[in-house]
Amino acid sequence: MKYLLAFALALFITGCSDTEPEEKIRPVRTIELTPTKATSSHTFNGIARSDVAARLSFNVNGTIKKVYVRDGQRIQEGDIIARLNDSYFKLKVNEVKASLKQANVKLANAQSRYKRIKQLYVNRSSSLSDLDNARTAKESANANYRAMKNRLEQAELELSYTKLRAPMNGSISELNIHKGENVSPSLSIASISSTQSIEVPISIPGSLIDHVKEGQRCKVSFDAMKNRSYAAEVVEVSHASSQRTTTFPVVVRIIKHPKKAHPGMSASVRFNFDNDISKNSFVVPVHAVMEDAQGHFLYVVDDITEGVGIIKRRDVKRGTLTTNGLVISSGVHRNDHVLTAGMSRVHEDQRVRVGS
Repeated sequence: MKYLLAFALALFITGCSDTEPEEKIRPVRTIELTPTKATSSHTFNGIARSDVAARLSFNVNGTIKKVYVRDGQRIQEGDIIARLNDSYFKLKVNEVKASLKQANVKLANAQSRYKRIKQLYVNRSSSLSDLDNARTAKESANANYRAMKNRLEQAELELSYTKLRAPMNGSISELNIHKGENVSPSLSIASISSTQSIEVPISIPGSLIDHVKEGQRCKVSFDAMKNRSYAAEVVEVSHASSQRTTTFPVVVRIIKHPKKAHPGMSASVRFNFDNDISKNSFVVPVHAVMEDAQGHFLYVVDDITEGVGIIKRRDVKRGTLTTNGLVISSGVHRNDHVLTAGMSRVHEDQRVRVGS
């Protein structure tokens, strides 16, 4: 009996010495809501092209004598692309040169005769009608000489047209002729594209066209060059849609294009549009928004004192999904501390410690 009393007394003393267990406060991560811009990303596909392209043709009729280039070949301004048989044009130049020489002789004779008749008229040895006839003959010979000079210039110009030259530096993007073919001025011989700048034409839907302005920056990537993008800017914006679609043509130009970028490559153009949101709306990370049978909600930390606050549920209304996150259009307020991690391990009215 003595031992039982001693054991009971020891248990009583031990129990009285225990203190209440300290409350464990879980740390959580939050963000403080502040007004911000919501950014949405949109990508449009297009085919790269040169900013300068030209279709070339001869200015005279003829037969192709030689072709100097091939498809895809890089050329410099002034390089010969193709040449016509120029025998007829050379013959024409020689004929006009001979006629010009004869006209020059006739002009010299007419001028000499006019000078002689004029002197005789002054000495009263010739009549006024003789002087008028000599003057008329001289003027006629002079007009004929000028006409022959113009004809020679025209003939030499047509001879030069038998050589088709590149009007700029670039590359041959299309070649439509072969040796021996007959061509006319209306026939396209080749296309040349300048590679100084690369453009990408795209189509923007009507809902976004008002967000696109000339000079606006964007990013261009090519299917042939993975994981790389290049800065570009908008150079053309059309606010007139085509008759068959409700999209609007837009052209972007790569600011500094890579050497491996060529006209004809498939490209993607990405825009980041800033969307204005109301003063009562905020952007939060997508993973911070939860959903149950009552709808979408967030956890916020209220009544924060010395870094410790209380978890509260806020039912919210979701807006659009943007590059920054999800727009919340109601249910939260400026400076609210929204949980961004550990939401599944907390409950409403739980005390937590706010961390970064």
